[in-house]
Amino acid sequence: MASPIISKESILKVAKEIVSTEGLNALNIRKVARESGIAIGSVYYYFPSKDDLLIDVIEGVWEDIFKLDYAGCEENSFVEYIERIFNHTAEGIKKYPNFFTIHSLSFKAQNMNKAKGSMRKYLEKFKANLKISIDRDANVNQDAFDADFTKDKLVQFIISGLVSLVIQKNYDTMTLINMIKKILY
Repeated sequence: MASPIISKESILKVAKEIVSTEGLNALNIRKVARESGIAIGSVYYYFPSKDDLLIDVIEGVWEDIFKLDYAGCEENSFVEYIERIFNHTAEGIKKYPNFFTIHSLSFKAQNMNKAKGSMRKYLEKFKANLKISIDRDANVNQDAFDADFTKDKLVQFIISGLVSLVIQKNYDTMTLINMIKKILY
């Protein structure tokens, strides 16, 4: 029997499959090693602690959930772009059930900042792409924005709304979409 190819990426793939099928709480070094067909020490070579593994898995899940093909966003209206993002995010949430409600509880206090940094990185990219999409939509009424109602504030409001809907497992975005239409078009 050929020995398995061991790499950080292959271990992360197995770990994300565990999270997808059994949840984040089911993730542990022994299970990852067993399902990867490798020794426990091989997992520890790439991930010195369970928290190191968790952080990388969470980063990978965030990437799966929020990674979109942004190249096509210039062809869509801002509202269509929001809908596409939300649909993609909803699919990611279905792939990783309870991810948003559980992952913050999985860390020791000293590693919480690293996990928050991972989340912040994806949210900043998300914000930047939303602002680009607003700018590319020729139908957006730019006069809707002023010193009190900026694109940054709108984007933050939209993200808060989408995250709230995701946490509530409410996949109906019509109220949010209709508000955006009334404000910007």
